[in-house]
Amino acid sequence: MKQQGIYIGAEGKLANYDIQCTQNQKRPLVVFCHGFNGFKDWGAFNLMADYFVLNGFQFVKFNFSHNGTSPEHPMDFVDLEAFGRNNFEKELLDIEALIVKLKKESFADCIDFEKLFLIGHSKGGATALAYTLAHPKISTCATLAGVLDPIARYGKAKDTQWKEKGVKFVLNGRTNQKMPMYYQLVENTQKIKDKLDIRNLLKSDKRKFLFIQGGKDEAVPVSEVNLVKNLPNCTVFIIEDANHVFGASHPYTSSDLPDDLQNALSQITKFFASL
Repeated sequence: MKQQGIYIGAEGKLANYDIQCTQNQKRPLVVFCHGFNGFKDWGAFNLMADYFVLNGFQFVKFNFSHNGTSPEHPMDFVDLEAFGRNNFEKELLDIEALIVKLKKESFADCIDFEKLFLIGHSKGGATALAYTLAHPKISTCATLAGVLDPIARYGKAKDTQWKEKGVKFVLNGRTNQKMPMYYQLVENTQKIKDKLDIRNLLKSDKRKFLFIQGGKDEAVPVSEVNLVKNLPNCTVFIIEDANHVFGASHPYTSSDLPDDLQNALSQITKFFASL
């Protein structure tokens, strides 16, 4: 069963989600967080949902409320103003709003909310980790090419022109849109830096975490996992030839997962099932 819905995210902004589950079977739930310039139906994410359901989980993916899409256009960046005003605080509020909504919906017969897992890709990895680390009842989190030092990446901008102008533009290579990024992202990252200090938060957390990284990642270098690889509760898995999206692309027309992404998902499902 696949059910689509809309939740009320940060600042009252509406956004899409879909949940895929096997009815009348109470299973753990996986919540998937997309990355920068991403959305819930990007590339092979629908095949990812199928994979988790086939392997004993229920699966929900969603658009962050300020990712630039809209409920009417869930795969198009039609709201660039919202995109520019997105930040980690809003994304954390979005996850909370989505989980609260799911608990209120009629999923009690198929979701075991005592076994709740998060996965985040790229920048969404940082958000998923930050949310998990702030909520001890979450079972754990796994990242795919996750940003593990969001403060360094987004909270210490040395671009004086960005600060002076208040905005800079990043070209979306797929759509050729000039995506605005307001300086508030830096300011907000600093504002909630205690929640984004991932390495130090991991040190004091007793749960186990999984970090999967591509050896040929062009966006988040494989060296990012050096931040966590020596922590006893952190497992790092490197897929040597994998790029940032583990062989996927958008649009993705194959009915089979890319080999690198299937490898990554196999590691995650085994890790989750072992807990």
